[in-house]
Amino acid sequence: MQRHFVIFPVRKRKLGQYKTLQRNRRCAERVRIRTTRLDLRSGLNIHDDVGRVDCADGNHFIAVTLNDEIIDVDDICSDRLEDKWREAQTDRDKVLFYILSQIVYPDFDTPRPEKFESPYALVDERDVVLLRWQGGKAIGFYTVKPTGTEVFSTKERYVMPVVDTAYIRSEYRNRGFGTEIPSDVVARFPSEDIGFSMPISSGMLKILRTFLTGRKEYRLRFWEIADCDIAGSQRLIWCRLKKAAL
Repeated sequence: MQRHFVIFPVRKRKLGQYKTLQRNRRCAERVRIRTTRLDLRSGLNIHDDVGRVDCADGNHFIAVTLNDEIIDVDDICSDRLEDKWREAQTDRDKVLFYILSQIVYPDFDTPRPEKFESPYALVDERDVVLLRWQGGKAIGFYTVKPTGTEVFSTKERYVMPVVDTAYIRSEYRNRGFGTEIPSDVVARFPSEDIGFSMPISSGMLKILRTFLTGRKEYRLRFWEIADCDIAGSQRLIWCRLKKAAL
């Protein structure tokens, strides 16, 4: 069953219209709200006013606003109707990415440590953010650290593009969207080897196994890399997969 994270009756919604909210599935019939300003200038480079709205009673998430307009991940964006991966460029795109990565993923699709899943930190300013659009909705994302990106803690630099995070909303899984990620990455970086941040989740490892089984030319070009030791940790993913199969 599809989850809906924000329930409001009209498409264009201003926060001031809902100082007293009714019919919210998570809160009482009438609730008080609390708005926290989000500073997304660093990393996402959003300089407009962004706020997170929660129920004051119970601390339940309601919405994220951009310049007082509610941004809902279940809304259909009329200028994003082409079903494909697309780089996040507008402030609205970036806010949708923030909602998916910092609210929907950790709070509604809780990461499972036994599957090597973990919460994601906010992106760095140089990171490339890709959103998957389906029917005008943002249903997932992946992020890439470009070649030359410096790791703050070690001062090392990545020698190849590195896929750092990836996520598809649970209600859209098992429909092939995640398996598109390796193909999309190599199309964007056709002349470079590709890294994947460690630890690689069980789901992503399964996707990479399928991709590399069918695309032999990439078996010597896909690497797993830890940001704490770029040079020392680099290892061919295909070798890991073959070893695990023994």
